[in-house]
Amino acid sequence: MRMRIFDRILLTLYTLFVILLSLALLGIALNMIDYNTIVNLLSDATYGWPALILGAIAVALFLASIRLLVAGYTGKKANSVVLMNSELGVIRVSVNTLDILTQKAVRSFQEVKDIKSLVLTESEGIRVKLKISILPDIIMPELSRNIQHKVKEYVESLSGITVNEVQVYIDNLTSVKQARVD
Repeated sequence: MRMRIFDRILLTLYTLFVILLSLALLGIALNMIDYNTIVNLLSDATYGWPALILGAIAVALFLASIRLLVAGYTGKKANSVVLMNSELGVIRVSVNTLDILTQKAVRSFQEVKDIKSLVLTESEGIRVKLKISILPDIIMPELSRNIQHKVKEYVESLSGITVNEVQVYIDNLTSVKQARVD
């Protein structure tokens, strides 16, 4: 699950506050911070601006807790792409199926030794991210273009879903170990 940037910032600030609070409680437990001083500070803050500030902090922490709780449990939509609407109903293709089609298209290249793929749904079609390991001494721009065209044509022809983009990331060069003849 990917969190939104707002939720990540909120989680960071919330975590920092909890760390500071736990350090203060640890300081009280180890007698590094005087308990009576804290009690006096809090009792002096029951009227006026200090009380409003404490109340605002309490409300902000409560709202942050609720927001992070909701963000942690909100599920994503179904991982499928609508292929078409027919008179009998909706036809959907899973992202996993599109991922398998993508990997099959890339595996047809003998220069590619390892592949990791990610298919992302968009409002109109899909976007494919590939991370591949190839053999050395291969012309990388040419191979990348060929892979992009092959994936686009193969997935679109078999699924009918538009491939908006194919990103190729060459992660590593692998060597082929030749069998020794004794």
